[in-house]
Amino acid sequence: MAPRFSVDFNELLERDLIMLSQTDLRKDINGLPVLLVEGLPIEVQEENLYDDGTHEVLFARGVVEANSTGTWPHVKWCCRFDTDGFSDIAGK
Repeated sequence: MAPRFSVDFNELLERDLIMLSQTDLRKDINGLPVLLVEGLPIEVQEENLYDDGTHEVLFARGVVEANSTGTWPHVKWCCRFDTDGFSDIAGK
């Protein structure tokens, strides 16, 4: 099972690339440390509960990729989404 990380989908660098970590170790959503390496299959999610009661869980699968965008140089690792992109899985 691929580790799952909490992310902020406002931190997209490209339509299929999101910031993941400044360091090689990052805790997954269960608090377990995961060593990030190029090509590691992972899952990412962002959970939101809005004032109107709407529950949203944005989710994507992808792989760890070094940040080679030339922007946000303090970010070492990103997640490149697979061809499915991301979707709202709340209530599924």
